[in-house]
Amino acid sequence: MARLNMKALLPVGLVVENVCTRNGAIEISARSTASAASCPCCGRRSRHVHSHYLRHLADLPAHGCQVRLLVAVRRFRCMSRRCRQAIFSERLRPEAARPWGRRTTRMQSLVRHLALALGGRPAQALGRRLLLCVSKDTFLRSLPAVSAVDMTEPRVIGIDDWAWRKGQRYGTLICDLERHRVIDLLPDREPATVEAWLKDHPGIGIVARDRNGGYAGAVARALPDAVHPLAVCAQTAAGQRVADRWHLLDCAGSSP
Repeated sequence: MARLNMKALLPVGLVVENVCTRNGAIEISARSTASAASCPCCGRRSRHVHSHYLRHLADLPAHGCQVRLLVAVRRFRCMSRRCRQAIFSERLRPEAARPWGRRTTRMQSLVRHLALALGGRPAQALGRRLLLCVSKDTFLRSLPAVSAVDMTEPRVIGIDDWAWRKGQRYGTLICDLERHRVIDLLPDREPATVEAWLKDHPGIGIVARDRNGGYAGAVARALPDAVHPLAVCAQTAAGQRVADRWHLLDCAGSSP
């Protein structure tokens, strides 16, 4: 019979120290496999350990139980006399967890994919069935967090408003229409906020939007050479011009 490889239980860069169950959850004590760490300020590697602390990370559920990682993180002394960072904490590998993250990278990826597919409340409801103790707000906050692979400059985007809280607070949703994914959430739907975001992405060539005049002005000022709605939209039987498929179907359904 093949023995269980304990290293396969954890993300890359961590090794299992102990496994136990507590309050209906599986707790895995782990530590980094690295023998030294680099100072985030000067980059010099150090092996001189100053102290330790426990970092709590939520991981993917297993066998009907939630899983928590208790990672023993070391604090090192920086040996460079010119560096202003006297003591620093070791960083886990990106495949394990992001700095200051409360979930492993693989769990955070699942949270983000559920948010992209379902949104806030539906993702929270399904997450409970999957033993993911994540609130709807956390699902929504995970959407702007993209990896380095996703940082390609968008060319074709869609803009629309969405509700943080219906009837009270609204934001702006920006999607990459070529990759079919949300790329950013803006805190409001003010034209100035949208204009500032568009100016930071000069490579955009096509913008699909609804007939909101504020968005139209923001696009015209920030990207004067971009093709936007009236040049790429369709015309319904009622003579209304629309900027994307949803508004086309909506107008077609309401037309006589």
